[in-house]
Amino acid sequence: MMDGMNNDMNNGWGMAYGYGWIIGLVVLMFIIWLVVKLVNQNKN
Repeated sequence: MMDGMNNDMNNGWGMAYGYGWIIGLVVLMFIIWLVVKLVNQNKN
């Protein structure tokens, strides 16, 4: 019954417990920056 919880680190979710969320945050910030840049470029 507990095997499912103990195998979380082996099925791709291991990054979620470490610093993998930082990569997602950086990607999200880049996308937001890109959208803002494109919107401001269209105003000029």
